[in-house]
Amino acid sequence: MTDLNENAKKELQRLYEHKDGLLSAYATKDGAAIRKEAYSPKLFRRQFIRDCEVVINLPLFNRYAGKTQVFSLSGNDDVSTRAYHVQLVSRIARTIGSALSLNVDLIEAIALAHDLGHCPFGHLGEKLLDNAAQTRSYRFAHHVQGARYLNEIVKSNISLQVVDGVLCHNGEKVLQHYAPNKNSCKSFSELEDKLQLAYRGELNDENLMASTLEGCLVRIADVIAYVGKDRQDAQKLKLVDFSNYERNALGKFNHEIIANLSIDIINNSLGKNHIALSDSAYEELTSLMKDNYAKIYTVSKIDGYGKDDLQKIVNEVYAIVYDDITGDRSLVDKYYQPYIYPNTSSVEKYFNENLKFPERMAADFVASMTDRYLLDFHEKITNPKNE
Repeated sequence: MTDLNENAKKELQRLYEHKDGLLSAYATKDGAAIRKEAYSPKLFRRQFIRDCEVVINLPLFNRYAGKTQVFSLSGNDDVSTRAYHVQLVSRIARTIGSALSLNVDLIEAIALAHDLGHCPFGHLGEKLLDNAAQTRSYRFAHHVQGARYLNEIVKSNISLQVVDGVLCHNGEKVLQHYAPNKNSCKSFSELEDKLQLAYRGELNDENLMASTLEGCLVRIADVIAYVGKDRQDAQKLKLVDFSNYERNALGKFNHEIIANLSIDIINNSLGKNHIALSDSAYEELTSLMKDNYAKIYTVSKIDGYGKDDLQKIVNEVYAIVYDDITGDRSLVDKYYQPYIYPNTSSVEKYFNENLKFPERMAADFVASMTDRYLLDFHEKITNPKNE
């Protein structure tokens, strides 16, 4: 196998040592990566670069393109998908993180992975699947599912810092200050304890703060990425007009909001052990979000389907999959397992580890679907004559 020559090795070693020396005292150094299994990184493929490359090769990363950001089945290719959203989060977080001298490789890995647990139809679908799972005493949340996917399903030896960042990214509740605290995960055992609590609906938001400043930054970048873009998409679909929104000092257009919030965070976080917004920016951001909820999120519709229609579909699919898992596994083996693992032994290991938790496996399957696939799967299974 081809390897770097000695001159390249020496030069890269010198360059990386120089780059590491420029990182903030509060940044996560490459050598701090925590993994379940030992990993010896190549000189040019550092710890968190490796995590980025693993994430973009996962099946669920590819399925981002078929999953809702806010507006499902819109028929407008210019409206954001989940794929666009994660790329925007990554870009915003890396731009701010670079200015703050944080580890941009870790930022990228967390940002690209942060929504892997999203199910079809975005946050509406998340609520629908949670409702269905509760019939089996299980609770579903996309940030928990993302961490579960990385840590307990694909088992790709992703670093704790990345899995933890995914678990703690939930951006529905905006804070003014973000910093690792006593509740942040310091080990995989602590993270797995939190997952078990989450499966029962017993994990409080207060226990979800990333263990790295990079993870904290991705959490607020997630909000920055969607708050302006969602209203831009709503305007494209003629659901609202920009004139309908309240005046806001952060700006009216997406690019203005991103720029103003990025600058504010840099001004208030540079050289500090936290990520912070000024009082005025925090007030204006929460106002933007309230405006979005009033004019977009509570009124957005999915073409041809009402909320009750979709709940019925999700309930039926979840029940069908659950019965199949506890039965002959004909559907799951055909439609699900081959796309998670490349070999039979890994599939059996997944089943053996989750044998007592079919409710979790059923949620794993449904969450892995894209919007259109869920509807097509439901039609195929409930109306086989139409196949």
